[in-house]
Amino acid sequence: MAQIKVRLPDVVFDAIEASALALGRSREEIVQRALERYLEDFGDLAGSARRFRDPDD
Repeated sequence: MAQIKVRLPDVVFDAIEASALALGRSREEIVQRALERYLEDFGDLAGSARRFRDPDD
């Protein structure tokens, strides 16, 4: 599994930490799931935008 290092504003880190504690999950799992959902949504939106711009659709 690949690793990535990111810098986050304190407020974002604190929100991740609070979510992890509230859900009984690790910070890593919170970030992984958030990114997965973001990328799924992005893919859906990108597909919709392509179809919207397609004059034959």
